[in-house]
Amino acid sequence: MVTASEIILAIVIVGLSIVMPIYYSYQRKKNPKQDNKPADGNEIKNYIDKINEITRKKHK
Repeated sequence: MVTASEIILAIVIVGLSIVMPIYYSYQRKKNPKQDNKPADGNEIKNYIDKINEITRKKHK
């Protein structure tokens, strides 16, 4: 049988799963400068190339 505390906990979880995405989307619209900006494309490319070289050396 479901107890009252389990019902309350379920309501809190469902409520938060509805409220939190709305809150965060509002914050993103309010402060667009705080969005995570991707790193330089060159930095990412160099990092991937480095990993590829290490992987190729392991397989030889």
